[in-house]
Amino acid sequence: MKAGFYPKLAWDGIRKNKKFYLPYILTCIGMVMMFYIIHYLAAMPTLKDMPGGSTMEMVLGFGFWIVALFAVIFLFYTNSFLMRRRQKEYGLYNMLGMGKRHLGILLFWENVMLFVISMVGGLLGGILLSKLAELCLIMVLNGEVNYDLSINMEAFKDTWIIFVPIFAVIFLKSLIQLRRLSAVALMKSENVGEKPPKANYLFGIAGVLILAVAYYIALSIQSPLLAMAWFFVAVCLVIVGTYLLFISGSVMLCKILQKNKKYYYKKNHFVSVSSMAYRMKRNGAGLASI
Repeated sequence: MKAGFYPKLAWDGIRKNKKFYLPYILTCIGMVMMFYIIHYLAAMPTLKDMPGGSTMEMVLGFGFWIVALFAVIFLFYTNSFLMRRRQKEYGLYNMLGMGKRHLGILLFWENVMLFVISMVGGLLGGILLSKLAELCLIMVLNGEVNYDLSINMEAFKDTWIIFVPIFAVIFLKSLIQLRRLSAVALMKSENVGEKPPKANYLFGIAGVLILAVAYYIALSIQSPLLAMAWFFVAVCLVIVGTYLLFISGSVMLCKILQKNKKYYYKKNHFVSVSSMAYRMKRNGAGLASI
């Protein structure tokens, strides 16, 4: 095949499916931009000299790692929707003679292009908005305003270090998913009926317990020094617990209601509870992210 065939085909696929790719690209740009801005604020050299600056520096230092954790979960979730929409097209390519190795190369170039667009757009947006965020923070802390626009190279470098592995793992996950499905399965992916949601009681109960522990930590710590140290732990637990609760706990609750015959077999409850179980299976992660 001619050089540049796969990059051109990958770009055509992105361009023709822009209604699916545009929300994903905007999500990636937003995650990159948010990480850079928070990291930029945490690394401000003048922050320590302001009243409360050391505390704010510690909070922001925890903040960009929390954003990184959220980015991993949220980008995996949005990418799964994207792959589901593209499976039929990949199946068509497979039936026309492209092997799984060639589809893997095509998928690689698509991910490379999405990565470059996301990083360039996110870093440009982060650099442009970082000064505005810095001015707002200085106004809150009553510090001296400096209007010089600068690029924090440490934040710039760490953004690449964090998001390169994230996009690499997303690509590997998509590649494994693509290799497991046959051409017929890929072609029929949009017509396959949705399987009944299964209640994962282990994850559902774990979500409730993790949230309970997180809020207990937040409410029980009295020492300011301990509060700052445990803040990061509590927020990470809230993120994980919320996802488990919305994805598994909500379906588990619907299954429990379905087993209650006196409640479930009523005209006002029968349709609403059963449809809610399917909706939470599809949209639980999205609601948790919101």
